[in-house]
Amino acid sequence: MKDENFHIGLENHIKSLSFDEIVKDLPGMLKQPCNYLVEETEKEVFLIGAIGVISGLLPNLKGSYAGRWIAPNLFVYILAGYGGGKGGLDYARELGRQIHETKREKAKKGLLEYLTDMEVYKKELKAYNRNKVAEPPTKPVKPPTLMLYIPANNSKSGIYQLLEENDGKGIMFESEGDTLADALKQDYGNFSDTLRKAFHHEHLDLFRRLDNELIEIKNPELSVVLSSTFNQLKTLIPSTEDGLYSRFLFYELKQNNRFNDVFDERKSNYQQFFSQEGEVFKKLFDELEELETPIFFHLTIEQKEKFVELFNIKKANLIEEFDGTMAGTANRLGIIAFRIMMIFTALRAYENNTLNNSITCNDADFDNALRIVDRFEKHAKTVFDYLAGSSNKKILSEELFKAGKSYGEISKITGISKTTIHRWLTKNRNNNTMERVER
Repeated sequence: MKDENFHIGLENHIKSLSFDEIVKDLPGMLKQPCNYLVEETEKEVFLIGAIGVISGLLPNLKGSYAGRWIAPNLFVYILAGYGGGKGGLDYARELGRQIHETKREKAKKGLLEYLTDMEVYKKELKAYNRNKVAEPPTKPVKPPTLMLYIPANNSKSGIYQLLEENDGKGIMFESEGDTLADALKQDYGNFSDTLRKAFHHEHLDLFRRLDNELIEIKNPELSVVLSSTFNQLKTLIPSTEDGLYSRFLFYELKQNNRFNDVFDERKSNYQQFFSQEGEVFKKLFDELEELETPIFFHLTIEQKEKFVELFNIKKANLIEEFDGTMAGTANRLGIIAFRIMMIFTALRAYENNTLNNSITCNDADFDNALRIVDRFEKHAKTVFDYLAGSSNKKILSEELFKAGKSYGEISKITGISKTTIHRWLTKNRNNNTMERVER
């Protein structure tokens, strides 16, 4: 009964809060930019994208989860139609732009020095070959290709190389699904397994036969922010049984049929404002990157008990409502919630000048992270339905049911699980849209 009361109480609390009320309880570094945006769609898309971006801007932040230390990196996927209003993602990307540009400038400077050293090396090598000097010259080492934002339009070996040269860290940010879809169509481009491993910081290795080179990345810390249509989604995640499905936070952006006021004067300072916000996040990033030892994140004893209690119920409910394939989603929703709590706590501690070697989550950030994950869970169900079967299969299931077929028979014909078919048909019967023909 305790589990039920806790779950019902928290669920009611979550459902009673609007998006604006969720924003109100955010750390200031997230709340201020959300409130600065004018359009509601921009605010929502920005917040979802910003959580993904910021998860890749917090080096040296660790939390103990399931017996191992994990970083706050998240995988975020925003789904929208063409012209669906994904502009808020551009502002989310701005939060890391200055960090990315600083890394690129450092890389360019290193490359120029390398090219100069190579000219010297070639001259010294000629002199050595002519026996004019006794010792052979040392060949310069090519500098790493430094960057924060790793292009999604890439090959698998390219992803590995860029991760290796950036200490296993980076953000894959792609707001146009076509770019990613085109890359994945190539034989060399499918790095789905890389993403699945990176989500859990699992060891990555790749042998490049052409260069006789082994690339090893021990604990990758990769964040991913993607956006596409539902059709493009299937290129990356063809089914719910693909392990990548359960690793993403999905957010379905509803179509906005209203033409926004493109001349609204309140939008004229967007670029300047988000550039200033980027400076704030760069200072935080630089401070964390210079640490010799990580900052460790903790939950209180009471929060841990609530956390386990809630996700135990969530997992049971998801499996009962769908099928066993949702067990992975339930498990990873827990990791995702924990990581969002890490992000909120780190930002709040930085704002309050209390960022030290150990930080503890407060109840406001704990509850707000759970509210956000609860919303993501609802969107994950929508994506599940889409990947589990197209609308044609739903229609076919309804027709077969009307013709007197059992759930098991419909499942064999359509390839859809019995629990999913039951949920589809029960919903339609409750809406009085289906009449069954008895055998």
